[in-house]
Amino acid sequence: MKAVTEILRSRTLWVGLVLMFGFWAVVPWVPIKPQNEFLRIGRTLVAIAVFISLLPGIVKALRTPWPSYSGQLILGIVLSWFGVAGSAGWVLIWASGGQPQWMLDSNINGWFLWLQILGGTLHLTAKHSVEDDIPRPNWIRLGIAVAIGVLVGIGFMASAPDMHSLVGALKPWFAEHPDVPD
Repeated sequence: MKAVTEILRSRTLWVGLVLMFGFWAVVPWVPIKPQNEFLRIGRTLVAIAVFISLLPGIVKALRTPWPSYSGQLILGIVLSWFGVAGSAGWVLIWASGGQPQWMLDSNINGWFLWLQILGGTLHLTAKHSVEDDIPRPNWIRLGIAVAIGVLVGIGFMASAPDMHSLVGALKPWFAEHPDVPD
């Protein structure tokens, strides 16, 4: 109970929640398409800033004959953000180019997603990044996440679910013009 009280008194929690959910206070006044384009461009710029700020660490990690723990963490951060920037840029091109289906089903799109997964895995397994060693719970969480991901992925591909009803149910809540037919 003490931990819950400490968390609820944490300014970090409340500032974080305001930053996370402050988005929803602004969106009623901003059209969705320009807003999302702006956010994708912002995400790409943040990714570039991360890359530039970590460039000395990247060079050091690449010059080291054997991977170090800090190098692994830096490379994980960079790979994650490179994947994020690539995805954001790809979706901007996709949206501006008439939303062709082939762009969503392309290997380059999958590669950007792979980089994010790889970067997250490097984060999670970098020694000394959280505690003195890779915490055992991190390995367990990674194993559980991979197992669940594989099972869900196989189940999704095997069942090929029809998502039209879900998309229809989500449209009134998230589409800018829910009454316009697709």
